[in-house]
Amino acid sequence: MSETSSTGSAAPSHRLYYATFAALALLTVAEVGVVYVPGIARSLLIAALILLAVAKAGLVLMVFMHLSHERRALKLSIIVPFLLPAIYAAVLIGDAMWRPV
Repeated sequence: MSETSSTGSAAPSHRLYYATFAALALLTVAEVGVVYVPGIARSLLIAALILLAVAKAGLVLMVFMHLSHERRALKLSIIVPFLLPAIYAAVLIGDAMWRPV
């Protein structure tokens, strides 16, 4: 069931939004599950949580910001600045973990 907007482009169906909700819920459950894994190294835990958060953010960008149907240049112009703070945070966290107290 695809609706058309006033510009004539096809709007995403409700099924896509439900699938996105399910994927975001599963990623959230995975994040909570990773925290309770016994014996996981702190650096591995942080890396896993950052990767899961970036995956969730990417899913939101593609579906709710409708970037999945845009040109590659527009996708990159939005995704790259979005990822830079996450990369910067990962570098700072890594630096803080290796620095002596």
